[in-house]
Amino acid sequence: MKNICFVANYFKTDIFVEVAKVLQQHNVQVYWIVPSKKQYLELSSSYSRDRLLYIGKKEVLATEGRSMDYDLKAHELIYGDRVLREESKSWAYDYLLKLQPLFYDFLKKNDIHHIFGEITWAHELLAQRLVRQAKELNCQYFSTQTVRIPNGRFAFFIDDFESHIFETNSSQTPSHAPIVLEKPSYLAIMDNHIKQQSSVKGNFKKLKNFIFRTNQDSNDPTLYSNPYTLFRIRTKEIWNRIVFKRFVNETTYDKLPKGKRYILFTLHKQPEASIDVCGRYYENQLQLITNIWRMLPEGYLLLVKEHSNAIGDRGLNFYKAVKRLRNTVLIHHKEDSHRLIDLCDAVFTVSGTIAYETALKGKRSFTFAPAFFNKLNNCQEISWKDFRNSQNLLDLINTHEESNIKEFSTWLMNNSFEGIMTDAYTDPITAKPENINKLSGGFLKVINHGSEAN
Repeated sequence: MKNICFVANYFKTDIFVEVAKVLQQHNVQVYWIVPSKKQYLELSSSYSRDRLLYIGKKEVLATEGRSMDYDLKAHELIYGDRVLREESKSWAYDYLLKLQPLFYDFLKKNDIHHIFGEITWAHELLAQRLVRQAKELNCQYFSTQTVRIPNGRFAFFIDDFESHIFETNSSQTPSHAPIVLEKPSYLAIMDNHIKQQSSVKGNFKKLKNFIFRTNQDSNDPTLYSNPYTLFRIRTKEIWNRIVFKRFVNETTYDKLPKGKRYILFTLHKQPEASIDVCGRYYENQLQLITNIWRMLPEGYLLLVKEHSNAIGDRGLNFYKAVKRLRNTVLIHHKEDSHRLIDLCDAVFTVSGTIAYETALKGKRSFTFAPAFFNKLNNCQEISWKDFRNSQNLLDLINTHEESNIKEFSTWLMNNSFEGIMTDAYTDPITAKPENINKLSGGFLKVINHGSEAN
């Protein structure tokens, strides 16, 4: 009997539940860490209470707690958590400190060797860091995520930057055809989801949910305990969208000046784990743009592209600051990214898929956060030290390395699995039996070889 644990996380929980049903048919005992009271009660109908760890705020804060020898960087965890950083710090730090021994005791008592979840919330990162430091638990945390390209595949990541894939060599294919560049399907799905959420109907539904406190649980650490905090944030987003549409002027592709060369920087939606967690210490995107601009050669223009799903995240002053930079252009957020890649000499991003796409096109790309696609020779992780040590930006972007796309493709296909790993709310296909079976096959492969990960 192998014991594993899922960390419940909104609509992804439904997928984990279905996968768990398959795993239990293969002699796998499933446990849960649950921040939501609603999901805790739902899971209680299928699992005994001793296999569920409910981590509601009141319940955790009511425990005596005890000091532990592991420094899990609580300040960093709270700073990167979109909810806790808005909450009262008087309880947020105490909550995380008391959560450590609860996690430790639950994992040790139940002899859990594999935890599957995400790295969005502070409690998820805390669990990941705890098992990484507490070697005696003999447990490892896996973040399950899409590999972006090719579509319909996912992998298990073993670090809190989602830059290292657990290498299972699942297909044992000695050589694989180079991955063909395609637009990640999840982007179109999220575009449609955001569009619905931002519509008049979507905003009315949010307002109704706010007034009647629908699905609002002040005891859930992933939800705002103060309704006015949520109201302030959502109202600001709506206002920013209105202002953006009326007052932010973007340049279309056909209006770009002729006879210039181009560098592209793409913005992340924020808050989002890809920037606030994976891209931590580089989450100030205006500062990133400014520092790239400081090295911009004459004859070049820096194109800054807003994320199509991020309209409303940033206020008017952000865009004004970008446009004040000489030789910097705010390119239209609906312009085709592949067309822009073809136009530009290099692409910069924190951890965006566009760096992956650029490298697959054989052009230079740079990420400020580590990413699994940095294995491609044309995609380099950089820091301000690289900027400081380069004579100029051209020194950096003109570095040529032989393409290793074929080798990368073989590695990725051998260490990823078929299956759509999103959630049934944004992509109903995810919950279909054939997809659940594919996902379960990947989980079983990792569970049966998990001891090799340490």
